[in-house]
Amino acid sequence: MVNSWRASFSFDDILGASAALRGAVRLAQRAAQAPYPAVLVGESGTGKELFAHAIHNASQRRDGPFVAINCGTLRGDLAVAEMCGYEPRSFTGADRQAHQGLLDAAQAGTLFLDELQDLPPTPQSVLLRFLETGDFVRVGGTRPVHCSVRVIAASNLPVDQLETNERVRSDLLYRLNAFVIHIPPLRERREDLRPIAERCLREELHFLGAVDGQVWAALSTCPYHWPGNARGLRNILLRAILASSEDRITVNDLPPELWAARANGKPKPEATGAHQPSQAVRAVLEASNNNVSEAARRLGVHRSTIYRRLGR
Repeated sequence: MVNSWRASFSFDDILGASAALRGAVRLAQRAAQAPYPAVLVGESGTGKELFAHAIHNASQRRDGPFVAINCGTLRGDLAVAEMCGYEPRSFTGADRQAHQGLLDAAQAGTLFLDELQDLPPTPQSVLLRFLETGDFVRVGGTRPVHCSVRVIAASNLPVDQLETNERVRSDLLYRLNAFVIHIPPLRERREDLRPIAERCLREELHFLGAVDGQVWAALSTCPYHWPGNARGLRNILLRAILASSEDRITVNDLPPELWAARANGKPKPEATGAHQPSQAVRAVLEASNNNVSEAARRLGVHRSTIYRRLGR
C-alpha cells in the first residue's frame, strides 16, 4: 500500500503565464523548500491537487509517498482508524493483524488532505495532536507511534471562512497555515484559457483536429463566469467536439451559455450584450453567416444591441 502512492505532476505541468497564477506558483515553490504544512485555497477545478503534487515532487520528500485523501470520506466511527490504523481485534470487524492508516502510509512523505472543510471533529483532534508532536495512537493501542509526515491541506473555502463557520477548529488552522496559497479561478486569468484548453484537447479528449482562431477569441472574451474552472472548460470543449460536424471546432460549435452571462444562475451586470467585447460579438456574427438576428438569438440580446456594439 505505502509504496504505490506517488505524486504524478510537477510545476512544469501547471500551465499559464498570468501574473496571478505565477504568484501562486512562486509561493508554492518556496513552500516546497520548507518542511512546514501548507493550505491550498481555491475553487473547485482550479488545480489544488496539481499544486500539492508539484510541491511534493519539488521537496526533499520527493522520494517518499504522496498519500491523498478526500476528507469527506473520513466519516463515522472508522474515521480515526482510517487515519491512524488499528491494533488487532480492536473493534468488531477488525482484522486479526495490525492495520496501518494514512499517517503510516505517508511516512517520510506527504499527506494531502483534500476538502479540509469536510474533515470531522474527531480526526481534526487527532491531526492537531500529530502536528504538535509527530505522534499518534492507533485505535486499540496504548503506545504512541512516531511518524515524519508533511501535511498539505486544500479547501474551496477561504481560511477565514473555515474558522468563522467553525468548519475547522482554529488551533488546527494555526498549525496548518504556515503557507496559505491562493489559486486564482479561470475568470481572473483568462489569458491562461488557451494553453489549458489545448492540453485538454490533446491529452484528455484526444482531439487531433483543428481549432479556428475565433474559438480562442470567443473563449477569452465571452462573459462566461467559468464555474468549475478547468473541469468546466473540459466540459465546454467536449460539447464543442460533439457538436462539430467535421474534424474542426468553430465558434458555431461552442455552447450558447458562454454568452448567457450567468454565474450560479444569477445574471452578471457586466455580461449584458451591450458590454460584450466586440471581438466575441464579431466571432458569433461570422459563425451565424452574418445573420444579425441569429447572432442576437445566440447572445440573448436584441438585434439593436448587436448594431450598437459593432458601431462602437
